[in-house]
Amino acid sequence: MQDLDESVDFLIVGSGAAAMAAAVRAHDLGLSTLLVEKAEVYGGSSAMSGGVCWVGNNRHMKKYGIADSDEEVLTYLEAITKGEASREHLVAYRDESRRMIDYLDDKSHLKFDALDLYTDYYPEAPGGKMGGRSMEPEPFDGRLLGDELARLRSPATSALILGKFMITARIAKRMIILDFSAMLTMAWLLFLYMLRAPRRRSTRGRDPYLTNGNALIGRLRLSLMDRGVPLWLSAPMRELIVDGGRVVGAVVERDGRSVRVGARRGVLLAAGGFERDQAMRDEYGPRPASTEWTAGNPGNTGDGIRAGLALGAEVGLMDEAWWTPTTQYPGVKSGWVLVVEKSLPGGIFVNRLGERFTNEAAPYVDVVVAMYADQKKTDASVPGWMIFDGRYRRNYIAGPVGPGKVMSDASLGKKLRTQFLVKAATVGELAEKIEVPRERLEATISRFNAFAKAGKDGDFSRGESASDRYYGDDRVKPNPCLAPLDTAPYYAIKLFPGDLGTKGGLVTDTRGRVLRADGGVIDGLYAAGNTSASIMGRTYPGAGGTIGPAMCFGFLAAEAAAEAS
Repeated sequence: MQDLDESVDFLIVGSGAAAMAAAVRAHDLGLSTLLVEKAEVYGGSSAMSGGVCWVGNNRHMKKYGIADSDEEVLTYLEAITKGEASREHLVAYRDESRRMIDYLDDKSHLKFDALDLYTDYYPEAPGGKMGGRSMEPEPFDGRLLGDELARLRSPATSALILGKFMITARIAKRMIILDFSAMLTMAWLLFLYMLRAPRRRSTRGRDPYLTNGNALIGRLRLSLMDRGVPLWLSAPMRELIVDGGRVVGAVVERDGRSVRVGARRGVLLAAGGFERDQAMRDEYGPRPASTEWTAGNPGNTGDGIRAGLALGAEVGLMDEAWWTPTTQYPGVKSGWVLVVEKSLPGGIFVNRLGERFTNEAAPYVDVVVAMYADQKKTDASVPGWMIFDGRYRRNYIAGPVGPGKVMSDASLGKKLRTQFLVKAATVGELAEKIEVPRERLEATISRFNAFAKAGKDGDFSRGESASDRYYGDDRVKPNPCLAPLDTAPYYAIKLFPGDLGTKGGLVTDTRGRVLRADGGVIDGLYAAGNTSASIMGRTYPGAGGTIGPAMCFGFLAAEAAAEAS
């Protein structure tokens, strides 16, 4: 191939978990590897995420005495995907994800710990588990990254405690109910944060204590630094280079000029989905949708998917996303996830007719699917409202608003008081303020209150699944997800069908090779993460059901590239 400015064995577009897992494996297999990232920071949506990875029958479950088997893992995946995912892909993920995790655990800085109490999202399904398959990365000292810490993409604002520091998923579970023990924990964590002040001065103000997605990406980045694998920032991929029907590189913009980078063994597209591209969202649906409702990476505009489409690649699941209900901080064009709030007692989701439309505590993907289904029926769900009462307000979080016991209404900033939180003395007054039919909202709440007192949701079975109850309040009986809305004042916040990223993308085989519509392989082209169509179909196995497959098929793509001639 002539006229190349640079040449490597394996070129990776993106810098999230899929890209970095692939880069580690490619290097270790002897491939010269380069990552290119269009943003000025690395880590993608993975860095903004909880960093959790879902892998069945993983080695860390044994630490907690949790039994699992390959048979149960496949049974579960087949049950929840309902025939929409190929058995071949599910078997490959079951087997190879465990091998990938073991390899990284042994050969890199990436270390996981099983979340023994974090249930699968459908634990009552055949093969489901009450915990252990979701793993979180161990906390990480960001100072080990040196200057690279400043270039690590910051976590989502919603993931920061008091807007300052991160905590692990295990601690976050304990902090949901802000009782005396949790308050002591909070005080201790804040004290430790203050003790890290000298470290922050040495890291340009960045807190070096990393958890969640920042720990995941930080650990992978250090692993790549050890290996001397280069990462170009502010280097968007503009087009793929094809020679004789084979992908042999890409044109990358760097320092204001086009650089032709050859890739002898192929190119991996791991550049995220298209959640931030309004034109693609409008084209593929569902509608209405907005790039302002997503919690995904601001740079995810479908670059990798469009590059594959230009070569005749097949795409799948383009109308799907890793859905989650969101709200919005005033003036911020990004979604604030409502993963915890939806399960807590004393709150409900309603459409603009004042009616509930789903089990609010269900897996977040299902909540938004129900929201869109109700939108088709009523034209009144997008956007909707989260309604809660004074008791909820005192005890629990509501998006960016902390529990009233530590963040009173009077202490809220003007934006939150006037542009976010709607408050009223009665349900009827609240209905008028949010322009919802008064009688219907009053009837909805009256009906829900009767269910809450009985502990059984007769409409949507809220709180019956162990997954519903994970973020419930165990002090509330008989159902930790149900409490009547009967304590003034009453509140409402806007509710949107948001997502953690889109789910549709390039169709790949079990080795991450991109396929054409006729099933043939596009030689030299690979895809992983949200650039590829999810192997999980239209569902979500558990926390980490995005990152696990992303890393696994990035890893497998590197192995396939190493074997390519």
